[in-house]
Amino acid sequence: MVRSDARNKEVALARIKRLASSGLPLEPFVRTLFVLINDAIPNSPNQTFHIGSDRSDSYICDTPEVNQKVPLHERYSIDAPPAVSGARFRLDVATMRQLFKTKIIWVHEEIMQPNSHRFEGFSAVTRPVGFHHCLMILFQESGDLAGCYPIWRVADQKPLSAEDTAFISASAPHIAYGLKTAQLMRRPATRSAEISFAPLAGWEAGSILIDQAGQPIAMDAQAQLIFQQIALLDGITVDALRLPQLRKAFDYIAKTLREIFHDPDSGLSVSVPPVARVYLHWTGIVLKLRGVYMMGADGRDYTTVLVERGETKEARWRRLAARWGLGEREAEVLRLIAESRTGPEIAILLEISHETVRKHTSAILAKLGVENRAAAAAVARDFT
Repeated sequence: MVRSDARNKEVALARIKRLASSGLPLEPFVRTLFVLINDAIPNSPNQTFHIGSDRSDSYICDTPEVNQKVPLHERYSIDAPPAVSGARFRLDVATMRQLFKTKIIWVHEEIMQPNSHRFEGFSAVTRPVGFHHCLMILFQESGDLAGCYPIWRVADQKPLSAEDTAFISASAPHIAYGLKTAQLMRRPATRSAEISFAPLAGWEAGSILIDQAGQPIAMDAQAQLIFQQIALLDGITVDALRLPQLRKAFDYIAKTLREIFHDPDSGLSVSVPPVARVYLHWTGIVLKLRGVYMMGADGRDYTTVLVERGETKEARWRRLAARWGLGEREAEVLRLIAESRTGPEIAILLEISHETVRKHTSAILAKLGVENRAAAAAVARDFT
């Protein structure tokens, strides 16, 4: 079923309103927002969101490709003058705080200079991830900057329209409310072998080599990307994550690994195999870490920590419900459909009538835009 642009915006706005009260942690909230905004305003698959902190490099990025560009963004858009960046002004937090006092929506021509695609900053940062023209939204809640969201389009997508900006105007207060709520509900970091874990598509596993004292001595590019995002959100500067000076980054990773592998029952560090831990960051980012023994050429024992990037299964289901506008009971029915449960089995498990299961199933198929249970199950299983 193909909906009109106006209908897409109407449905997305209703789902954003529900997302604002979902109680999702900050990172899964922002990633759900990426999808819902894209439903209404199709844009680049590479998306990024500044969380409104005092740091210019505190971004949540949807893909590793954008995450890689955060240090370059700092170099070419924050530290560099307009003659290099191609922007009309510095894109730092102090400037954003001043801008949102005048208005919340800024179109491309107000942000970027004419022919900005010819500037060094554009070539180094935005062109490689497919960014071409944008709309920047500055969310504010009770006079505070709650976040900054540049909606980028690729070169072959049309300029953003008056209908697009009207949709953002209607959505912005609800998004700002949800952002502020997620920030205020900051949860302490936890680590446990029992936390459910669902990997994120597009993020490869990384590895960190640590010595017998538990100190990192090397890490690959994937591990650096995975830790880069949580380090920036924890206030580590982007400069500390740049090669060749990674001392602060290694100190941060060593501290984080000690926290993750600490055994609360024995009081001992168990950062050696066979140990696996799942680490839930305060933003809702989840890491799964496994230790693997190895012996170096020097005859010493080392441990390789394999790191996967993901989320909790609960957060994935809550994001799926928010993305498709499912009620709580509808989400439960869909979860059981995805497990290949029959209608009578679902009725027994949820203690509802078979007719009620049919009604919920019909509503689910309509919201997902699919024709049968098998297609609905595929949507649920493939959701990332």
